[in-house]
Amino acid sequence: MELPSRPKDSLFDDSTMTFGEHLEELRSALRGAVLWLAIGLGIGLIFANSLVEYVQQPLRKAILTFQADREIARRGLEPDAKQLKPLRQFLVHNSLEIETVLLVPQAPAVASALPTPAADNDESTVEESDELVVPDVAANEPLAGAEPPAPQSFEVENYELPEHILQEQQDLLALMQSGQTVENLPRQVMLRPSKAGLNSHKSEEGFMIWIKAGLMIGAVLASPMIFYHLWGFVSAGLYPHERQYVYVYLPVSVILFTAGVCLAFFGVLYYVLSFLLTFNAGMSVDIQPRLSYYMNFVLLLPLGFGVAFQLPLVMLFLERLGMFTVESYVSSWRIAILVICVASMILTPADVTSMVALAVPLIFLYFLGILMCKYIPRGRGLGSAALDPR
Repeated sequence: MELPSRPKDSLFDDSTMTFGEHLEELRSALRGAVLWLAIGLGIGLIFANSLVEYVQQPLRKAILTFQADREIARRGLEPDAKQLKPLRQFLVHNSLEIETVLLVPQAPAVASALPTPAADNDESTVEESDELVVPDVAANEPLAGAEPPAPQSFEVENYELPEHILQEQQDLLALMQSGQTVENLPRQVMLRPSKAGLNSHKSEEGFMIWIKAGLMIGAVLASPMIFYHLWGFVSAGLYPHERQYVYVYLPVSVILFTAGVCLAFFGVLYYVLSFLLTFNAGMSVDIQPRLSYYMNFVLLLPLGFGVAFQLPLVMLFLERLGMFTVESYVSSWRIAILVICVASMILTPADVTSMVALAVPLIFLYFLGILMCKYIPRGRGLGSAALDPR
């Protein structure tokens, strides 16, 4: 009867390949991975603009919602009121912003009273002058509470201004001479297109983000072939029972990572942005999101969630190595929750929403890890005796 034995200390005792040959295998695997990454980058650049536009949607929605709530609150209304919900949805859906404008009272038309430059061959009796005397429009129709103004003058160029420009000049001059206050001016509420979105402060910033977005898409598309080449090198140094663990745990790891990324992008990102915008507004700070900073933020938050969601597999791995037991996991659950909360603070921005959104799932995943350690069979080679694969 063949007795079980532990794996040998060195995986290369029976290997016929030299150290240089192993390095050549590694270079070959890396060359194949880089080649597929370059192919993926070429394809990813085609869809890079669509990716950048897509990741801006949570930010644009958060800014539009914040602007709508702010403008409604400035007018003495409650943004969360039920009867104002259709207005908020209308503003956000149509990318509109509320704006109140002050109307300048129109002064009497005076364009006909203004002298115009004489033609070259026209004998005009008007003396040439570099200054234009503004007619006393306020005296013709005085505004409320205004005193008759003194004649005003200003220099003009030697060309004829359009009539509407001349009228606007008279409107503004009459307003300044009338002595009216802002409270007395007529008001009108207007809806204008919002400029919610990202800004670029450097000429090359947009190009670098385009390359980064293409690289992200390319890495995702080429990941199966990249892992194939890297796995071809790594699997040569593993025992058959160790390869079985990889075949089982790798899909679980991918599922957990994807779940964390999806939760961060589709469930948490919008509320994090809303919190940060509200916090800046509380400090009377206007925010103009920058393209590169926002893209880095969008990448960091889902990545932190994806890595943190590997907790059950890490717990299972440590338990199989004998570093922890199921009983120790159960008895230390209070300490584990404290560690999870601290880790959530580090892996997320400094806001309550994202920390709670990461900490709560991790607490459930911690207890899921305990169940996995207790009920998943040990198998051979990891934490138990194994047959020598020879």
